[in-house]
Amino acid sequence: MNDYDNYMKDCFKLSPIERFIFGKRDKETLSHIDNYLSDEYLEAERKIIEKYKNTTDLELSLLISINKLSNDYQLYYFLFSSYNNFILDFENDNKNLYPKNEVYKKSREKDFNQLLKSHIQRAKEGLKLKITYPKMIIKIFLEQIKNKHKYSTIYNFIKNHYYPYCRNEIGLYYIKNGRDIYKNLLRESIGCLDISPEEIHQIGLDLLKNSKKKTSKQSYKSRKEMFEDCLKYGKFVYDEVLSKYFHFKPKTPFKIIAMDEEEERNSPLGYYKPLEKKVFINLSYYNEISKNEIHSLIMHECFHSFHYDFMKFHKIPKYKYYKYFNTALVEGFAFYMEIYCDNYDDDNEMTLMRKLRLVVDTGINYYGWTYKKSFNFMKSYMPTKISDIKNEIERYICMPTQAISYMIGKIHILKLRDKYKGDIRDFHEKILIEGLASFKTIDKIFEEK
Repeated sequence: MNDYDNYMKDCFKLSPIERFIFGKRDKETLSHIDNYLSDEYLEAERKIIEKYKNTTDLELSLLISINKLSNDYQLYYFLFSSYNNFILDFENDNKNLYPKNEVYKKSREKDFNQLLKSHIQRAKEGLKLKITYPKMIIKIFLEQIKNKHKYSTIYNFIKNHYYPYCRNEIGLYYIKNGRDIYKNLLRESIGCLDISPEEIHQIGLDLLKNSKKKTSKQSYKSRKEMFEDCLKYGKFVYDEVLSKYFHFKPKTPFKIIAMDEEEERNSPLGYYKPLEKKVFINLSYYNEISKNEIHSLIMHECFHSFHYDFMKFHKIPKYKYYKYFNTALVEGFAFYMEIYCDNYDDDNEMTLMRKLRLVVDTGINYYGWTYKKSFNFMKSYMPTKISDIKNEIERYICMPTQAISYMIGKIHILKLRDKYKGDIRDFHEKILIEGLASFKTIDKIFEEK
């Protein structure tokens, strides 16, 4: 038994949610959630980190270093993100992910109330250390939960005792060790490639040199028309693209569904949920999105779905796709596949946005850009995309470096593809066969003769 197997056993002992994600369905996993902010849980995590700190397994050593970073820099004090609101996520999981069992549901809600108490405890500690999200993010968070009356205790705490003392500045640049935190988060998000924030910023500026302002044309008259086009393009990806570029094809087509309207208000244009095996589309964008953008989005999200189906079909160990953490491979591969769209435009609105991310994410978090500077910079390239720009900036504040992974991952995959001598289907198989391994591992595979 290797270090990773033993590591997973330790994680399973600590976390019912870990076991649930890995497919275990029993009373404990269905009726409990983790209080990942409790003293006991954080101490147990530290012990696991200490136990495996000298592992020779490359991927485990990378994961341990990431977890150690989170503890060393006390990132658990970043609590109330509006971009992935943990309260809304919990309610959505209760509704869509878990079986309809009231006994189990009440048990999970009891655990969640304990987690909320731990949030308040950690928030008080974070205030003393001046580690918080910016006021603008907390204001959005409060707006998201203000009508959810069963959470009135935490709402009132945040509104009256937390929000007034949060910082006005938006980036990591303005907190203690902020630039070092950013460097380490970047290393995680780009699959351990050796690229600095300064280099990322310059890559973005270089990519933008020949980009033109974009003014999207409305191409959908109704939500129904947009959704029908999403289904049609998903069928094209399944029928045509998979057959041409891959050896493997899932037995069933991609599941594309519309988000409910309550979820639309706090969601991007689309996303894939592995545990639900569905691509979700936000139809509220129907009157401001172009057909070109939708086709790129459907290609992107369908290949998230395909990626997980591929790993399951090849019986890749589950820890290689639920614990390995190469965001640049996950998002970079899906972005890379967009070049195979039937109407691909290398300078479409979505590609342009991903170029902008390299500059503005580093600008905010590494160089200390203000909201106004960030907004105006993006608006100069996308003057009609005001709502998208606001959502993007919120994302860079709440999830520093994550948005960078798309473009950097795509660039690296293209480099590997252009050096590869052989069938494109073999190339795709080779790059996915190690699950979500870091580029350090993937590069070694391509170096082997």
